[in-house]
Amino acid sequence: MTDDLRLSDRPGFTPMMARLVGMMDYTRLTTLQAVQGLSMEQLDTLPEGHGNTVAMLLEHFAAVEVYYQAASSGSHANPEDALGECWRPGMELGALGREHIRGRPLGHYLRQLAEVRAQTLALFARKDDLWLDEPVPLWGTTGNRHFMWFHVFEDELNHRGQIRLLVKALPGLESSGMLGVWLTPAHPDGTGMGCHQVFEGTPADLAGLRTGDVVLAYNGQAMKDVLFYEIPIAQPPGVRSHFLVQRGDETLEVSVVRALRPDPA
Repeated sequence: MTDDLRLSDRPGFTPMMARLVGMMDYTRLTTLQAVQGLSMEQLDTLPEGHGNTVAMLLEHFAAVEVYYQAASSGSHANPEDALGECWRPGMELGALGREHIRGRPLGHYLRQLAEVRAQTLALFARKDDLWLDEPVPLWGTTGNRHFMWFHVFEDELNHRGQIRLLVKALPGLESSGMLGVWLTPAHPDGTGMGCHQVFEGTPADLAGLRTGDVVLAYNGQAMKDVLFYEIPIAQPPGVRSHFLVQRGDETLEVSVVRALRPDPA
């Protein structure tokens, strides 16, 4: 993600398609931020009063996208045929999802989401705005493919809210301390860690992290080829984290202790 949040043209897509992709990209970013660093146990935990685990909802996002790839492209007479046994638990959730979607690390779901999204973008690159706008039968009435794909990320945003509630209910994640640095993937493939922005006066700033630092190791773990969103960053106040960073020609060690987050005004 960049500092530029305009929904605008992008290479390889027609104008309306480009804006749709931008909305889907930002929605996915907020989902990944919500599940950052969750363990397999946390992904599979079903807090009291909830019907879905975080793992189930992540697989649901991928399953819904697979369904609408088929529904919008006409690759299957019945889009549910595209789901097969692989995606049906994620689509249906409920008891079927609770039985089958468990026992996998976060990286499994991150790669699954990335692979399905790559298929969607390949489909979009072959289509144009007229294809998006064309009237098609939908839900017993008339819709268009633009609405179909709006529903894909609208569904993700809705369930992303559930994920945030689930994460807050997980032991140890009720509150997290403030680092004061916006960490992001260092590479386009989602791997590594970089300091996108260090905020003035925060623990990260006072400890010596700087905007643009590339993190070589975090708490002793080398960051090369590691999926960024697999890395557990959220920790309670008082927890110290160690960064080995590359800054120009220098390699530096920086230790940051999380502070209490200020009360909202």
